[in-house]
Amino acid sequence: MMTKQIYCSSLVFFMFLTTCCIVIFVGCNKNDNTVTGTVSGTVKYKNQPVITGSIVFLNPITKIGGNSLFDNEGKYMISEPIPVGEYNVAILPPPPPAPHETISVVSNPIPEKYCIPEQGTLKFTVNKGTNVADFNLE
Repeated sequence: MMTKQIYCSSLVFFMFLTTCCIVIFVGCNKNDNTVTGTVSGTVKYKNQPVITGSIVFLNPITKIGGNSLFDNEGKYMISEPIPVGEYNVAILPPPPPAPHETISVVSNPIPEKYCIPEQGTLKFTVNKGTNVADFNLE
């Protein structure tokens, strides 16, 4: 009787351990075979770097994408790789200051046609690996 109980306990423990390993492996394995690329670049408006706001890449079919803020040289880098494919790109103005903030008003010089990703004025195709997407807006 004791041997049977030890055997059952060992079997239950083994099944529990195996299940935990499978759950951990499947949960941590994020390889869903999606081919991705990284995107970085520079945005200029009338040959001047865009230093406020952000850039947004939005796939018009999947609605997946990425975004990044600009640095003081107009450069950006989307922090996470995004799936390969064609993207609509938009240059968004910075958010308005909170009511309690005292910041001088900065107008957004970017024409509205560049600010709506669904409009598709700017496009970029992301390929596997490293992508550089520079935009010189007029």
